[in-house]
Amino acid sequence: MLNTTQARPRDPLRPVRYELPTTIVYGKDALAQLPALLAEAGVTYPLVVTDRGLANNPVPQRVTGILAAAGIRHELFSEVEPDPTIAVVDRMASLIRERGHDGVIGLGGGSAMDAAKAAAAAASAGVAVREIIGPEKVTTDPLPTIAIPTTAGTGSEVTRFAVLSDPEAGLKVSVASMRIMPRFALLDASLTTGLPAALTASTGLDALAHAVESYGSVWNNPISEGMALHAVGLVGTHLRTAAAQPANLEARGAMLAASCIAELAANFTRLGLAHALAVPLGATNHVPHGVGVAMMLAPMCAYNEAVDPMRYRRLAQAFGVDDRPFSALVGDLCWDLGLKARLRDFNFDDADRERVVEIAMRSDNVLANPRPVDGAALRALLDQVR
Repeated sequence: MLNTTQARPRDPLRPVRYELPTTIVYGKDALAQLPALLAEAGVTYPLVVTDRGLANNPVPQRVTGILAAAGIRHELFSEVEPDPTIAVVDRMASLIRERGHDGVIGLGGGSAMDAAKAAAAAASAGVAVREIIGPEKVTTDPLPTIAIPTTAGTGSEVTRFAVLSDPEAGLKVSVASMRIMPRFALLDASLTTGLPAALTASTGLDALAHAVESYGSVWNNPISEGMALHAVGLVGTHLRTAAAQPANLEARGAMLAASCIAELAANFTRLGLAHALAVPLGATNHVPHGVGVAMMLAPMCAYNEAVDPMRYRRLAQAFGVDDRPFSALVGDLCWDLGLKARLRDFNFDDADRERVVEIAMRSDNVLANPRPVDGAALRALLDQVR
């Protein structure tokens, strides 16, 4: 019988291999380096991939303007939807092959970057994207990809995952391979200044969750731990400022770094219960990912703190606080940022709860969580935010 009253044992000498095939370019005016990065990757005709929300935003025009000024032939695909579907990635892959693109630029949040990574892999292999869904199904090198985040949350620019939506099955699925990691991640804080406060908040909580869950993971390692704690400190110091002062480049840059560093930690540790539940909430009730994570993060922390208090005390210390539970600090942060959504806002009912629990229990993130969990515990966590 599963014992949910104690933390899972940890092996401090668990063998780990940490790889990072992605070159990270960060700092002021980093976007100006785009033509040189394309040349370094041998790309002469990129497809720029962005999402519908950015289609009429000045940011894609900045990127295409830099390409045009450098004499780089390119096209723009701006039809990626939130939670990109398998179908839209197949369309992109066909377009890449038909037009002869030799590289892909993913510009936007996680949806655009994940779609770009998956399309680059499917186009190079000449297969439908369904054939590469799952762990290590990518057997050929994708077209070179440059990921340019315009939000600070997903960290998709440095992940081996591309999360897609399968509407037919009502699930989110992933292409998971080291091969799909971008050749370059280009982090320019000025590209995030137009992000509304609500999106700054929800994506920032996603970054925080990546760090917190990675630090808590039983598959953690000393390399990931250091990065996770640093990312937590960056979020604790800068997220409120980034949301309140959209043009504050120092805060924006710190959050962009936090997002990237948190995912560098999580890429090899998996996550925890907040993501195990937020992912199916997005698939079943269309809860925006960052909103779902924000709802579940404090309850998850409280659940884990009860059996692993010292680890969560270190997280509180990274936030600069030593006398309050970390779960309370997360709750305060969500309140201050206006993240007050509840599942009832998304027509969540008992049938949805059972479906979400069923999907979550199949997630590796449940196995990585420091405290064992069963269906009853997951239902109780969901009930806290109904």
